[in-house]
Amino acid sequence: MKTPLLTGSGRLMAGIFACLLTIGSSPAADTNVPTGTLTVDRDLLRIGTKSQVTWNITYPTPNVTSVIDIVTPNTVKPKQDLTMKVRVLGASFQESVTSFLPVEVMMSKNNSAWSRVFYGLQSSVLPNLVLTSQTVKKGDLLNFGGRGYRDNKWLPLYNTSQNTDNLVMLKNGDRVPSTVPALNGNTIESFLKPYMDTSTKEVKIGDRDLILLMELGQTDPNNSGFDLQDLVVLVTFE
Repeated sequence: MKTPLLTGSGRLMAGIFACLLTIGSSPAADTNVPTGTLTVDRDLLRIGTKSQVTWNITYPTPNVTSVIDIVTPNTVKPKQDLTMKVRVLGASFQESVTSFLPVEVMMSKNNSAWSRVFYGLQSSVLPNLVLTSQTVKKGDLLNFGGRGYRDNKWLPLYNTSQNTDNLVMLKNGDRVPSTVPALNGNTIESFLKPYMDTSTKEVKIGDRDLILLMELGQTDPNNSGFDLQDLVVLVTFE
């Protein structure tokens, strides 16, 4: 007599197995789908017996790269038509502990001339205020930059089309650069704290967000004043 291989729990096992096969059938290059493993404690299942099935499913961390590409060094290229919103979270470019200096946030689309998104001091920053909201098309090339004003002149514009230590682009879950004092509550700027996990040293933002950290006054990453907190910009795609 043939031995039945699947009864009640066996059919459940088959369903789970089919589900995991479906999960694992996506192209290897797609990192935004769950992956999983299935383990069964025996090869055959007789009538009246039970098997032990264990499975594990790993869900990927949501990531803005599902809707944009980041072209080296940090140019943003949408994968589809999107609405882009830009906010300034902080502008802590200082001449002294109590004296702040002006900063400027700039943007360029498809290598056009730079246009101003924000100008002002830390006192004029409203983190929840959307400074620009615009439609960006699939394949557009988007660059962002910032600079500070000191000694009656504009300092260099650090932007995402450059290879520079003065501007860092981060997405949700990325490691906070060691130059940002994210583990020291006395030196990290208050406006940056909500976006940093001090226990994991990772960025905490939405899965459609990018955060730009800029150092405007120093050029040496080993200098104690190089903390990438002079200007912080949040870019959201919807």
